[in-house]
Amino acid sequence: MKITLVCVGKMKQTYLKEAMNDYIKQMPYPFEIVEVQDEKEITGMGIEEKRILSKIGSQDFVIGLAIKGEMISSEQFALKLDHWMTYEKKDLTFIIGGSYGFTQAIYDRCNYLLSFSKMTFPHQLMRVILVEQIYRGFQILKGHPYHK
Repeated sequence: MKITLVCVGKMKQTYLKEAMNDYIKQMPYPFEIVEVQDEKEITGMGIEEKRILSKIGSQDFVIGLAIKGEMISSEQFALKLDHWMTYEKKDLTFIIGGSYGFTQAIYDRCNYLLSFSKMTFPHQLMRVILVEQIYRGFQILKGHPYHK
């Protein structure tokens, strides 16, 4: 199994890259970050859509981060990771969209929508939060004391 994070835009802050890479190094599965170019205007959402969809495998299980997604605890997320790995037996692809969100085609491609909050977070910080939660989920599944 492989985990991919497809993100719109580039990671600019070095300190956030370092934080994210610290978690990625400890992942039990191959983990890849794929960045697609963002568009400055809402009229470019169709272009972003094509870029995102081109990075998703036809058999991938796709999790989109969206405000209208389900809000769950870290423990519940760990159980979902376990379920997806055990029963879906597909590569997992997480998507963080651009500043204008997802098009309907992206929503339609997602197998699950996940929300971390009704608040809006900077995209670059959200990457770190997501990667940490994926790492935390694996630690919960192992019974590791990282998650207290």
